[in-house]
Amino acid sequence: MNLAAKLDRLQRHSPAGQRRDSDSAPMRASTATCSVERLAVSLGASPDSGGFVIQERTFALDGRHDVLPEPAALPRLPADANGDWVYIDTETTGLSSGVGNLAFMIGVARYSDNKTLSVRQYLLGEFGGEAAMLCDLVDWIGDRAILVSYNGKCFDLPLLTTRLRLHRMTDRLSSFPHLDLMYAVRRAYRRIWPDCRLQTVERRRLNVRRIGDLPGAAAPAAWQAWLRSGISAPLGGVLRHNHQDVVSLALLHHALIDDYAGTVATDADHGAIGHAWVATGQHQRAIRVWERGLNRLGCTDRLALAAAYRRVGRWNDALNLWHELHEAGVTAATLELSKYYEHRARNYPLALALLATCEPSERETRAARLRAKLRSNRNLSFDLADSIRGGECDEIAGTVRDRQTAAEHAIAPGL
Repeated sequence: MNLAAKLDRLQRHSPAGQRRDSDSAPMRASTATCSVERLAVSLGASPDSGGFVIQERTFALDGRHDVLPEPAALPRLPADANGDWVYIDTETTGLSSGVGNLAFMIGVARYSDNKTLSVRQYLLGEFGGEAAMLCDLVDWIGDRAILVSYNGKCFDLPLLTTRLRLHRMTDRLSSFPHLDLMYAVRRAYRRIWPDCRLQTVERRRLNVRRIGDLPGAAAPAAWQAWLRSGISAPLGGVLRHNHQDVVSLALLHHALIDDYAGTVATDADHGAIGHAWVATGQHQRAIRVWERGLNRLGCTDRLALAAAYRRVGRWNDALNLWHELHEAGVTAATLELSKYYEHRARNYPLALALLATCEPSERETRAARLRAKLRSNRNLSFDLADSIRGGECDEIAGTVRDRQTAAEHAIAPGL
């Protein structure tokens, strides 16, 4: 410690120094209060004695959104999740996850009724008001909430959790169910759109056009301008930007529910959405989505649809799809047909004939097993054309009939 530091320390601990500090404290508090009040007036918001301002507005949803979302309507939440939907978005001093980064603006919203969204925005007027702002935020969210964000799982919520812990406050946010809509958007549109940023979603899916919007990247500079120079006008643009972010979360939530239900015609990737439902065991929902976009499904997705038909017992639909894919030269579908005719229809000659175009790794093992079954069932008919559901699949019947001789020769040596 150098001499200047030692003198400063002695001065602060002297009676005169303490008296000067105590005299200046009310002045600093008064100045900060006046600054926050001036900020609130300039933005049309309400000041809080804790060092932050609050702006509250409502947003009327259109007639398409007059039913509150169900937790099970998207695959990333447990069906038994219970609570009020709370949409949340932050504006921060940076993009890092370190302790030096804080949220100077937090926007939250919940439904006041089925058609109205109540939006509440917090703006930090000074560094010293962060703890009070976070305390008010947590109280407003309450004890029953399902949080909804966009990239909040990796950014917004961890940041708020860190700030709460730094102030030694109880972190209730981490205990709430959390739906991050970014993952649902990526699943449905990443193979279709150039990117999945929120503003891209607004333009392409929500038909929202921001006019005169302050870019999110400019938000930190706007807040710094207030702290350093008392300039508040740019913060009005940050408030509008944050308000639209929160409102867009609610609109996107409803739109994604339509996409994942397969009830509206959009350019969503029905194949990927169906796989998301299958991953959660919701095969009926997957089937509805895949059937909605059947003309746009590739071979892999059609095979998955056939597997879902099989899973729910719709064997005729599965067979139709497998035959269609087999005729298109999809060997995986041919293998499924062979399995069906071996294990369900008990038509061993047809099952063996179908193996002719399957992969060698599958063909050898299955062919050996089918030959063994045929040896123990010598009276099985080789009239394969009669074995294939009448005239429903004449083309495959012809194909299999052409392979009958090869199959018989393959079986005969061991009989």
